[in-house]
Formats: sequence, structure tokens, C-alpha cells
Amino acid sequence: MLARAAIVLTALLISYAPLRHAAAQDVDRIAAVVNDEIISIRDLDARLKLVVTVSGMPDNIENRRRALPQVLRKMVDERLQSQEASRLKVSIGNEEVLRGVANIENQNHMPPGSLLPSLAKAGVDPDAAKDQIRADITWVRLIMRSLQPTIRVGEDEISERLETMRQQFGQPEFMLAEIVLMAETPREEEEAKRLGERLIEQLRAGAPFQALARQFSQSGSAANGGVLGWLSPALLDDDLRDSAQRLEKGQISPLVRTASGYTILAMVDKRIAGEASASDPKLNLVQVVFPIPPGAPPIDQLSAKAAELTAPLKSCREMEELGRKLNSEQSGRRDDVMMSALPQNLRSAVASLSLNKPSAPVSMGTALLVLMVCSREENVTKGGLPTRDAMRRSIEEERLDMLSRRYLRDLRRAAFVDFRL
Repeated sequence: MLARAAIVLTALLISYAPLRHAAAQDVDRIAAVVNDEIISIRDLDARLKLVVTVSGMPDNIENRRRALPQVLRKMVDERLQSQEASRLKVSIGNEEVLRGVANIENQNHMPPGSLLPSLAKAGVDPDAAKDQIRADITWVRLIMRSLQPTIRVGEDEISERLETMRQQFGQPEFMLAEIVLMAETPREEEEAKRLGERLIEQLRAGAPFQALARQFSQSGSAANGGVLGWLSPALLDDDLRDSAQRLEKGQISPLVRTASGYTILAMVDKRIAGEASASDPKLNLVQVVFPIPPGAPPIDQLSAKAAELTAPLKSCREMEELGRKLNSEQSGRRDDVMMSALPQNLRSAVASLSLNKPSAPVSMGTALLVLMVCSREENVTKGGLPTRDAMRRSIEEERLDMLSRRYLRDLRRAAFVDFRL
């Protein structure tokens, strides 16, 4: 059905693109019905444009045809998740969406406030990007509220996991990222395989892995660009372990068939377990963004003014209040940020920064950024083993990802979904 839908939608988009304003009723035809909500061709067209733009794919018929089944399925899942969130009265505000935008900018080393304008310049509706970010954050909020309280990790389990890691000292350890393409039926398997092969082509041509993971991966790691963190081979499934062990730093795996579909792995980094002496702290931050308008005074004058405004501040609450007073949309809190995920210039600014002290202004090209560290949590001891608290969270996250997949599967099975193309 979705393969046929791709052909029909492509034909409609080609036929009606020059007449979109004159024939809005055509592009507002229904692409799918999800319980009592519709996804229109206009919605689908906007998301496809977003996907091909942020993933670096050429915007052509073939790429849209290959991407459409997964994109439409993801949009259906988002509607199911949104409906479940509404039922359980889970919602998020605009400030949280903007923080999500800021996180994506930081992960991709973009200047603050540049993502949405750059999408608009490329012909992408910024609301399509915000809708996707809102859906992702809402689902995370929902599963944290509904599922996390049910997870219990025993002290014996933590000790066993740490001992397993200790036994791996001296062995390779991987920093991996993943793109997971789920397939529950033969048709979905064929669609996932074709898309996976196309994604590998794009990755080997230089497309950013994190952008593709965020748009296509159906794992909980998608919101983090597919990054899984440091793993020992013993913690990987057999099929993924064999593929990962053949990769060198910076390499992409072939398409790996798994029990749930297909996976693409990226080897972000490698190290020897037990030799790690530096930690990768998890930070809670507040940032204040000072946009640099065209024709602004010299950067040193702007930096001096930003420092003057932030230097007296003694708490993260005061930093947040300054951001609100400046009406700076990209200002605000950023919680659970790994130090390694920050751009190098921001990492340098906060590496030795005392808590509740403003950083020096950092130039991001189109803006100046001042950061304050609200809390810093060290995740690795000098011996290379995670702390017990960090290991507890790691096990909880594994179970949460498994439970969230099962939750979504149950929502799919209970829903009425009708593809109309």
C-alpha cells in the first residue's frame, strides 16, 4: 500500500506543484486517516521537503519515492503518540520546543537561532520542523511519566553489569550511533531494505549521520541523532557485534538484518576499556543568546556589553529571567547535555566553569552566547567504570527504550489507520 502511495503522491506533487495555490483542494486530499485525525497530502509534502533538506539528500522524485513509506509511517506514529498524550493529558509548551530547536543546532554545530531561518530559506515550512520536534518531546515526556516509574533496577544487577565491564578491561570499546528501520511485515521489510540501502549511499556520499537518524530511525536514540554512547562488544546483540567489530572510526556499516528490521551502524570512536581517565560530564545549563544584527557595532563592543549584563548574575534562575527580559527565543535551560555533544568552543567555555557563574561571551557567528552551568554530573570514575548511579540510568534507559517500542506497537495494533493514496 505504501509503495503504491509513493507513486501516487509523487505524481500528484509533480502534477500540482505549479498550481499549488490555485488548486489547494487537491494537495489537501487525505493521505491517511489515524483514528479520527487526517494526514493530508499537504502535510506529507511539507514533511518530505523537511526530510530531504535536513538529511542532505537531493530533492528529486527518486529520493522522495524511497523516503515516503518511512516518512508517512513516522507521521502516523506521531499522530498515535499525540493522541495518547492528549488522552493522558501530557503536553509541552513552546519554550520546550524552542529548547529542542536549540539542542539540534548545538548537535550540528549551528549558530543559535539559525536552524528555522535556514530551513525557511531552503523552502521548508519551519512549522513542519517544530511539529516534528514537538511530537518527539511529547512522546519522551509521555513515556517518562507512564513507563519510567514501573522500572526497577536491583543492586545485584548493577554489580553484575559493572563486573562484566571490568572483565572487558583491555578490550576494544565502541562509541556507536544507529539508524533503526523497523519491519513487521514482508512489505515493510522490502521498504525498509530499499530505504536503508539508499541511506547508506547518502551517508557514504557525505550526508550527516545524525540528521538521517533523527529523520528516519525508529529507535529511542533518534532524538539524540542515533548516538548510543560507549558500549562494550558484550552488550551488543550478536548480529550487531559482528558488524561493529569490523568497523574503524568514521566508518558506516552495511545494512544489518536484525530481529526487528534493519540497522545501520556508525563507528563514532573507539578506545580500550579501562584506560579512560577523563569523564564525559552531564550538564544542566542555561544559555542567554544575544543576536548580532546586520550593521551591529564591532564584536568586542558587543561582547563587552553581553559580559556587563551577565556578570552580576549569581544563579540559573537569574540567567533565565534575563533571557526572558531580552525576549530571546533561543535563550533558556538545556538539561542533560553531555559535554562531548557541545561544539568545541562551547565545551572550552564550560569545561572549568564554576557552577552558577556566567561564562565569557562566545561568538557563534550570528549571535553571542553566554552559558551558566547549573549542575555537573560526572559519569565515569578514574578507573574507567561508570558510577553505580550512571550504570543504573543506563540500564533504565535500555528498558525504557524496549518498553516504549512495545507501547507504540500496542497503539498501532489498537488503532484504525487507513491509507487513502
